[in-house]
Amino acid sequence: MNRFTVIGLLLLPVFLTGCIGSAYRAGAPVAERDHPSTQPLPKTGSAHSPEEQPLPRRAADKQEVQIAVYTPPPRFKARPVTSAAVSNLVQKAARQKNSGDMTGAAATMERALRIEPRNAHLWNQLAEVRLAQRQYSQAEDLASKSNALAAADRDLRRDNWLLIAKARRSVGNIAGATLAENRANHSR
Repeated sequence: MNRFTVIGLLLLPVFLTGCIGSAYRAGAPVAERDHPSTQPLPKTGSAHSPEEQPLPRRAADKQEVQIAVYTPPPRFKARPVTSAAVSNLVQKAARQKNSGDMTGAAATMERALRIEPRNAHLWNQLAEVRLAQRQYSQAEDLASKSNALAAADRDLRRDNWLLIAKARRSVGNIAGATLAENRANHSR
């Protein structure tokens, strides 16, 4: 036998005796501490003597609870963090759109989207250009993509649903347009 085995066998009884004499015993009663909330209240009659004054109320008992009417959280308007290059492209696309160059505006917006593909506002602006170009199916798809990226921006989501309603109404899908308008009204 090696030295560590011998030492282990010699120390084993020491460790086992520690387990036998434990202070914890199953079924033993637990002593309760005196706590102010567990002490019995003094019996009070109609008249209180100076020695028998009622216990003062705790500060927590004196607090009143007021219930407020639910107010929705404030509107969150996402301001996309855009680089200077994207800002310049958006301004250029706006100038092109105002001058009637929808093809140039669409190309400029697509270029901005290649730089920032997760920018919901850029997708919305491209959808507006496609709607103006009478590419209704593509406008609806781009507005849906913008909605997927819009997160908590309820105003942008509402604009997208209204754009989808216009696109659907333009192709004769009145039921789909009504559904999209209802979604826009619930996005408020």
